[in-house]
Amino acid sequence: MGERQIEAVNIPGHSPGSVAYLTLSDGLKVLFGQDIHGPLNPVILSNREDYNKSLKLLVSLEADILCEGHYGVFYGKDEVKKFITSFSVSEF
Repeated sequence: MGERQIEAVNIPGHSPGSVAYLTLSDGLKVLFGQDIHGPLNPVILSNREDYNKSLKLLVSLEADILCEGHYGVFYGKDEVKKFITSFSVSEF
């Protein structure tokens, strides 16, 4: 997008094809994620192990801002991490 780069991040779990997008804006890492909160459902081929791995991956990106498709926008690394980890049953 112009000079801005957007990275697609594969985050299977909610569904096999789930993705998030990461970009820099004014020096801040901005993460766009849909369905980070799940839900997990066998009808859409959800997988808890993949989901937890994907949540860990998202936390490791250390985003400053998270734009989540259903829960709104979270500001600050701590708030982003808190939101993401609230859906995991594994340790971070």
